[in-house]
Amino acid sequence: MKKSLLLALLAVAASTHAADELTIETIMKDAMKGDTSLYKRVSNGSASKDDAKRFLAYAEALTKQTPPKGDEASWKRKTGELAKAAKAASFGTKQGQLALQRAGNCKSCHSAHKED
Repeated sequence: MKKSLLLALLAVAASTHAADELTIETIMKDAMKGDTSLYKRVSNGSASKDDAKRFLAYAEALTKQTPPKGDEASWKRKTGELAKAAKAASFGTKQGQLALQRAGNCKSCHSAHKED
């Protein structure tokens, strides 16, 4: 019993630590970039459930980052909308996919927050 509890606590600590190590650059590269990215697959409905969960984890990690430029309130709003849409899309509904497509507008966020 104690061993199982210890292993569970270690797993939670490891996953929390891994999420803390994600950077904006890593999230963009691993989840958003390219025609076959997790974002594209989740937003067009071709992603597996595991891919949708992975994308949701990336989107949630993005909300914990500090914007390189621009207003932090804007950053929180935009990344929060992305995470909320990622959660909706993870259920595989067309409505969730459309919400993710709207929230995943690269130019909107990059114009306000990406350093030149």
